Amino acid sequence: MNDLRFLPKGSFKSLVDGLISTRAVWGTVIKDGFPAFGRITRFADLVLSQTPTHLSAKEFLFPPREVLLRFDRVKNTHEAVVEAAEQAIIGLHPCDIHAITLMDRVFSSGAPDANYLAKRAKTIIIGTDCLPDEYCFCKSLGTGTIDKGFDLFIHAAQSGHLVRTGSKAGEDILKKYARSQKPSNADIKRLEKRARQRDGMFKAHIDAPAHTLPEVYSKSADSPVWDRIGSICTGCGSCNNVCPTCYCFDVKDELSTDLKTGERVRSWDGCTLEDFAKVSGPHNFRKTRGERLRHRFNRKFNYLTDRFGALFCVGCGRCSRTCLVKINISEVTNELIRESGKKRA
Repeated sequence: MNDLRFLPKGSFKSLVDGLISTRAVWGTVIKDGFPAFGRITRFADLVLSQTPTHLSAKEFLFPPREVLLRFDRVKNTHEAVVEAAEQAIIGLHPCDIHAITLMDRVFSSGAPDANYLAKRAKTIIIGTDCLPDEYCFCKSLGTGTIDKGFDLFIHAAQSGHLVRTGSKAGEDILKKYARSQKPSNADIKRLEKRARQRDGMFKAHIDAPAHTLPEVYSKSADSPVWDRIGSICTGCGSCNNVCPTCYCFDVKDELSTDLKTGERVRSWDGCTLEDFAKVSGPHNFRKTRGERLRHRFNRKFNYLTDRFGALFCVGCGRCSRTCLVKINISEVTNELIRESGKKRA
């Protein structure tokens, strides 16, 4: 689809108000002076941010804690729990839309995940323009632009907004809640100019073609990089929590105080946490923080490419931005590229 339409001043508000009247709406807001995703209950709450949010919008499709099953030990019964409500997420940048596409592949492969897919089916995705900060390197990975995976994509214009439609649902919402018209040539030229300007603003980058990174990482097992960054890593798991494509989880049964009923709950887990690879014994397949970081970086750039046909890093820079000891994923990758001799010609 990707038909480009112009929304006159006030029409974008009508669109957002229409969504709020029919579903839960999540969008970018300002919290403690920083852009973040939060609940939108009125148009004034929404602040379309051109800079990245510290946390992704992953939690609205894959919650940090989610009940999967309720059971009764006395009656010997159990009931699956699949909770999903109509919702919209507004303000996703291209890298985050790419990330949702990857999560769609993960949770629909093998045994489809009913909980994720139910939420995904009831979610409207609305993207928006962005500008890179010092950590963004999506341009190097080809995830800095997007032409699918969204329902609507909003661009700021001189006297309103330009909007691209990416699905039938997006087209229907636009027709239902907003007035739109054909964009002027001047608006289109300004949009193209901004895209070229943005292209030259990236400070972080990867020094080799994206398709060579699995090979780079496959040869990095014995690199001194891992011991060096492992020696400063605190093992806090922040990188896993902020990453839009980390999908590992743990499952536990939680009993009521009378031990008669309970819930089976899944919660986010992370491969940089000490207990992640710990088994009975006690044995740990990845005892050191360096080994755990090596595993995480390979999950982003190597291990999953054969299964899902894509890198699992989208270049958002969140892990680097939030790391307490300033471990920078693009800088580490470039160091491994230099070691491998795969530097971009």
